Amino acid sequence: MAEEETGDEEEGGKGGSKKLLIIIIAVLVLGGGGVGAFLAMGGSAEEGDGEEGDDDEYEEEESGLLPAAVLPLETFIVNLQVKGSFLKTTLQLEFAEPSLPPTVESDIPKIRDAVIRVLSSRESADILSPDGKETLREDLRDAVNETLGGEDVTQVYFTEFIIQ
Repeated sequence: MAEEETGDEEEGGKGGSKKLLIIIIAVLVLGGGGVGAFLAMGGSAEEGDGEEGDDDEYEEEESGLLPAAVLPLETFIVNLQVKGSFLKTTLQLEFAEPSLPPTVESDIPKIRDAVIRVLSSRESADILSPDGKETLREDLRDAVNETLGGEDVTQVYFTEFIIQ
């Protein structure tokens, strides 16, 4: 009986060693893959310190590739022209410059009013198609630019669009 217990312990010890070995190998493989992915994505600090990286940043600033400013607006819920139809939409306005115009915060009520006027003048059938949404997008951009008194807004993005 003593021999049977010793045999069981040795088999359990071998099984535990195998499990430990498998876990160590798995950790090494995953760690190596993570390091490889990090280096492949350009995460090396040495690459960013060179003169080439500085030239790339200068060229971006020189060519005007800075990201445009985007103004998210609160959700709009409006009645459409067809009785009983509603539109719920959330918009974001993209501006030509990398920073928002200084007066845009005080103009938000005017912008919202212009958007509501355009949205509520539509029928659901008109804005369900992709062409109808594109026309609506252009009309919204024109109405907001007219309200702001310039051509500041370059694009209108729908981040939510539900018709009921």
